[in-house]
Amino acid sequence: MEINHDKLNCIDKTSKMKCLSPHSKKKVNVRKTTYCRRPGLVYKNLIKNQNTIQTSQYFESTYDGQWIPPRSPYALIQEDLFHNPWQLLIATIFLTKVTAKLAIPKIHEFLLKWPTPEDVTNADPQDLLFSVKNLGLENTRVKTIKQFTADFLSKKWKYPIELYGIGKYGNDSYRLFCVNEWRIVQPDDILLSKYKDWLTLNEKQLGI
Repeated sequence: MEINHDKLNCIDKTSKMKCLSPHSKKKVNVRKTTYCRRPGLVYKNLIKNQNTIQTSQYFESTYDGQWIPPRSPYALIQEDLFHNPWQLLIATIFLTKVTAKLAIPKIHEFLLKWPTPEDVTNADPQDLLFSVKNLGLENTRVKTIKQFTADFLSKKWKYPIELYGIGKYGNDSYRLFCVNEWRIVQPDDILLSKYKDWLTLNEKQLGI
């Protein structure tokens, strides 16, 4: 289904906000910024070739059809990583207690070097530590990444909150972007809430 974004009638002015992590306490700056806007090539390609994701083990859901979350004015990184829950959840670990401006470049560097959970399993601990340098809580982040990845690969889980180091923010992100549960999830995070509200307000235009 082609989505005509020109028809969306509720483009929130806060789409120009400075991208912050869900846990940042900084005051929102509404000046227009561009560093958090991404081209969304993954999204565009999947819209054109929806069959490419229909056999993915990650898209098991009680809902009919496969879920491709629409891109929003908020340009959340989850919109780019929805097709790979492990990568999406890694991003939520990076975004804990740090601004998105600082975390997002690190996320992309990390996923370029270690694109799969198996890669992280075999990674050198010092390399992992360097990958989270200057984000704060570096040793804790590396421990969380390693243990979460081990759980992701070995546990039989339905929701990621069952995995080490994944709290409500990561779990809500998974339910909003990886499986079609956006109508029933109740996120506490401001930007996730805004994304859900945007979907609700534009449901008819988006054809979801």
